[in-house]
Amino acid sequence: MTAMEPTPEFSVEINLESIGSEPCEVNMEAGQNERAALSRRFGLISVDSLSAKLRLKWLKPGRILLVSGQIAADVQQSCVVTLNPIPAKVTEDVEIIFARASEDTADIIDPKEVEPLESETLDLGEMVSAEMLLALDPYPRDLHIDPAALKLGPEVSLINEEEMSSTKKRASPFEILAELQPKS
Repeated sequence: MTAMEPTPEFSVEINLESIGSEPCEVNMEAGQNERAALSRRFGLISVDSLSAKLRLKWLKPGRILLVSGQIAADVQQSCVVTLNPIPAKVTEDVEIIFARASEDTADIIDPKEVEPLESETLDLGEMVSAEMLLALDPYPRDLHIDPAALKLGPEVSLINEEEMSSTKKRASPFEILAELQPKS
């Protein structure tokens, strides 16, 4: 007995048999409830919009499917320093290859870069949601932070990008060990 997978918040399933020899166009937009559920799942303040214009085309009928197009989203993330809301805009071109068996794709693309095609349906909504999340900055930071106004603790200060890039990089432990190796 296997546990049922939860239904994704933004689910737009397409039956693969409905894709003929000609490319298929799919336009989708997440509704208010779907966006609210996605923001909870991804730990975002809000997902204000999420849409996609996709093109589905069989590269090898019934075996290898190319999904390409563009994803657009407007979200509110939390600054990792202040927790203030930070708006983010996503406009991402996507090109994903799905295959029944990754070996089928060796002449097209590296088999490691192929997504599995395991059933007769494909959830484009879940794919779009995941791609949106991957396009977001994982550590959003408010560019208007006044470091002097932050109370970070004794002897702790916030440095800006310029100060960070001018800081001398420390050698990694592996570089130090490599120097200790006898030279042959």
